[in-house]
Amino acid sequence: MNDVNKKRKQGKGLNALLRKNLPKTTGSRSASAATTEPANDHDRILMLDPTTLTSNPHQPRRIFDEEPLQELAASIRRDGVQEPIIVRRVKDNYEIVCGERRCRATIMADLDTIPAVCREVADQDMLKFGLIENIQREDLNAIELAIAYRQLMKEYKWTQERLSEEVGKKRATIANTVRLLQLPEVIQEQVADGTLSMGHARAILAVEGVDAQLALARKIIDKGASVRQAEQMAATKTTSKSPKKESISAKPSHIIALEDRLRKRLGAKVAVKEKGAGQGRIEIEYFSLDDLERLLALIIKK
Repeated sequence: MNDVNKKRKQGKGLNALLRKNLPKTTGSRSASAATTEPANDHDRILMLDPTTLTSNPHQPRRIFDEEPLQELAASIRRDGVQEPIIVRRVKDNYEIVCGERRCRATIMADLDTIPAVCREVADQDMLKFGLIENIQREDLNAIELAIAYRQLMKEYKWTQERLSEEVGKKRATIANTVRLLQLPEVIQEQVADGTLSMGHARAILAVEGVDAQLALARKIIDKGASVRQAEQMAATKTTSKSPKKESISAKPSHIIALEDRLRKRLGAKVAVKEKGAGQGRIEIEYFSLDDLERLLALIIKK
């Protein structure tokens, strides 16, 4: 597919909402107060009070970083909002379909109004259009994107091939992104907050077993390893020794469940060993002194 066709494909979601090219507007504070809109307010640019707009309930973005928002707010304060957001009417209010980040930045810029275009969008399409916009702007972290992909496939009963067509991404890219949700929750959080990159996460996925994945993640973070180094670490773990079949655990199910809860909470290998008569011990594995400090901070946190 050539670049022109690719761009057309990626942009079809928002183009379907905008329908036609819209003039750029500035959001200066001298703009008139929000328009009192008639019942038929489609195909016009509305100047709305950003503080009155409701968020998209299916917004795929879960984290709005303060620093990039401040930068966008500074740009909007200087040059205005250069592209209208998309809203839909819900009873007597407006709900954001696309553009929540611009809306938040406009409020931070202390502007009275934001340009918006009202469109008729069904409930089931709110996630799709919100996701397409964020994909085009590359505004989602890898975990947000994976969750949104999975939700789209579930709600629309789409295959990865169909999703690929809808969002303009290669099927392999979608598959690799969704696979991130197979990682332990603590590693997903590290990918979401930028502690680990998607390249790191893919290297960790090459290692089998939750405990081994957690150990590798801690080692990558502790050493500040590059993606290439992480891949080499993962290769060493998978080839250094042949995997041994674990014997069937004789532990009661409630002990196994407890170990799993502690492992997810602490991000470390945990073993609960009973001695009988209600006694036993808990063993927590740590990778380095820094990792020990991290575990102690979690344990003694009030």
